[in-house]
Amino acid sequence: MPEVTRLTPQDWSALRAVRLAALVDSPHAFASTLAREEAFTEADWRSWPSRHAVFAALVDGTPVGLVAGAVDPAGLELVSLWLAPGHRGGGLADELVAAVVGRARELGIDTVTAWVWEHNARARRFYDRLGFAPTGRGEPNPAHQDQLEVELALPVPGHAR
Repeated sequence: MPEVTRLTPQDWSALRAVRLAALVDSPHAFASTLAREEAFTEADWRSWPSRHAVFAALVDGTPVGLVAGAVDPAGLELVSLWLAPGHRGGGLADELVAAVVGRARELGIDTVTAWVWEHNARARRFYDRLGFAPTGRGEPNPAHQDQLEVELALPVPGHAR
């Protein structure tokens, strides 16, 4: 049975495995590169869940997906959303996003933002279906300067405004 769980610094090796798998599968979907993150030390990997709310999708205890929520001036930024190809389309991605939205609610944050490549039609449809809308902001991907990322925002449901 699939589950979504929050990772801790002690889960650094699982985080590393799923993040590197994401960078191999979708090298242009992130603001980083495989080469950069392969060079990370154990301390680098342990720091990620110390700084951000990091959630993994697990199937039979094996991580098959990842997402993180990073506090920023606009709210809580959803970063690094990825699900292994064999697990897409079954609702796990929705659960990963729901974990970040739940974290925003816990923190009293009223907006979750996400950045997506302007030509990634599948990702855009996914975020649209969840209620994310373009903010009008766009900027080059830090790791792939020729790729324009657009910002999307989702009001946190149930947040007292």
